[in-house]
Amino acid sequence: MRIALALALILGLIAVPYLSYRNDIAVERSRAVLGSTMIETRNGPIEYSTLGMGSPVLVIHGTGGGWDQGIYAARSVVPYGFRLIAPSRFGYLRTPMPADPSPQHEADVLVSLLDALGIDKVAVMSFSAGTAPAVQLALRHPSRVSSLVLFVPAAGGMYAPIAKGPPPFVMKVVLRYDFPMWLTMKISPNTMYKVAAVPPALVPTLTEEDRATVDEGVRMILPVSMRSRGIMNDAKSQSGGEPMYPLERVTTPTLLLSAEDDLYRTLPVARQMAKRIPEARLIEFKTGGHFLAGHAMEVWPQVAAFLRKQSDTVSVAVAQANERVSPPSFR
Repeated sequence: MRIALALALILGLIAVPYLSYRNDIAVERSRAVLGSTMIETRNGPIEYSTLGMGSPVLVIHGTGGGWDQGIYAARSVVPYGFRLIAPSRFGYLRTPMPADPSPQHEADVLVSLLDALGIDKVAVMSFSAGTAPAVQLALRHPSRVSSLVLFVPAAGGMYAPIAKGPPPFVMKVVLRYDFPMWLTMKISPNTMYKVAAVPPALVPTLTEEDRATVDEGVRMILPVSMRSRGIMNDAKSQSGGEPMYPLERVTTPTLLLSAEDDLYRTLPVARQMAKRIPEARLIEFKTGGHFLAGHAMEVWPQVAAFLRKQSDTVSVAVAQANERVSPPSFR
């Protein structure tokens, strides 16, 4: 009898968190799938979503992301009059992994997305590992990119030091199944802050709103099983083995942003890129981690002003070109 009661108690203790896990994952899966659209391009299907009205901004998410992370990371620029176009990169959520998953090919595929959407020229905003395809877009298709805004740029192709990747156990087990990541979020939030490259000591100093924003971003890695192929591909392209990109050839106006306490050490990368990209501008912060947490009121007005300036410059250039080729009047 006592053994039966003990077993019942153990099963009950296991069942409660498991049911909570099943419910949470179901919610996250629904959110990740229902908010996006699949579109067929000449290079195959791509998942994407949009938010806002106004000048288009192509948002390229980082590791652990998808269209949802792109919308989350860039949504604060929408009230300034911009429309976000946020695709899921190779291997993330419903975008398939192609035979060639390189940043160069990814840039070409993103152009095919713009073509399918009927967009000629666009501002490009990237986060972390999204830097590589964003810079390749500017290098390979400069006529399609009006400006670059590179948040917390990852080192692949940008900076010589070789990055240390996650242990094999993390890549093979933790990233393949949702339960370990969910459980870590529940029992060790500081571990998840470190995974997201936000110093745990920073979190208690944030306002309630900023902390909620960070927690939302951390939670958005779920379901990690739908993102694992993309994460593993990013681990390869960000390992330091990729040849350095010819950043001196980037002709697109560029703005970089990073923080000194980013646990992924993106500030040295941003500083090096600012030196090599002609006339690039760098905004750096002492704190904020990989999310630039606590700096929204400083970041987004400057980003919006930069985007608007480049958009206005393009509009003037197009108007002048139209005047030059306008047909003669026979009045």
